[in-house]
Amino acid sequence: MDGMNQKQEEMDFRGFFLPESCNKSVLFTRNQLLQLIERQRELDIEVEDLRSKAQQAKLMQAKVMKDNRIKDKIVEERKREYEERQMLRFGNLVDLDSLEVSGPSQVVLDLQRRFTKTEQLSIH
Repeated sequence: MDGMNQKQEEMDFRGFFLPESCNKSVLFTRNQLLQLIERQRELDIEVEDLRSKAQQAKLMQAKVMKDNRIKDKIVEERKREYEERQMLRFGNLVDLDSLEVSGPSQVVLDLQRRFTKTEQLSIH
């Protein structure tokens, strides 16, 4: 028993005592333990790097969102100015896309044909 007490009181190189039984323990050689410690350091560095990248991504996202809000305000301002000019010129809002698609009205086409006929008659 005296030998067992001496083993239990004996510390390893890290300052830990050995347990009475190693039945539920995992044993590593010194080299394996050093490899595990080194891998843990690598993982800690990698985690810190990923955290800093995530923080930078959050900052970049906030900047982009701020820029988008500013650009949206500029677009709204220009749209409002455009609509004001249309109201001053035409008295109401005119959808320019529908004007381009619709083309000239039948009355305009008839008048253009009459003008062309009159022009041809006057030339001959």
